Amino acid sequence: MKKLALISGLVFMVVYFWVNTFSKEVPSFDVVYPSVSVNSFSDSDNPDPSVTDNTVSPPTDNSQVKYNYLIVASFSDLDQANRMAGEYAGKLQADMLVLPETTNGYYRVSYGRYSTTTEALAALETLKNSNFPDAWLLASK
Repeated sequence: MKKLALISGLVFMVVYFWVNTFSKEVPSFDVVYPSVSVNSFSDSDNPDPSVTDNTVSPPTDNSQVKYNYLIVASFSDLDQANRMAGEYAGKLQADMLVLPETTNGYYRVSYGRYSTTTEALAALETLKNSNFPDAWLLASK
């Protein structure tokens, strides 16, 4: 019985080492997070055409970024993310988006969606100085 346990332990260690050494990791920054409406999983309910129009012209600042999001919070529970987004959308009269679940299991809450990095950085400074000092910029491809 001890030999079986020893052999099992050794096989486990070899397999664990092999998987963690030779498996290719996918970098998380290459993942695209499309926007999701606060109240539903479709953008068709949102009347603001600047947010729902998926035919936004490419950024003019020579970056390869399609959209920029200002992340103000992150939750592991979708209901919490939706509640927070709805609360701040009402208080601030802002377009708050809940992005799809990340590979780590979190739902990010975004203060709008921006087509250029320059526009997003300007909004980020204003946002940090007013309501969300820990806000950060997420650029998706």
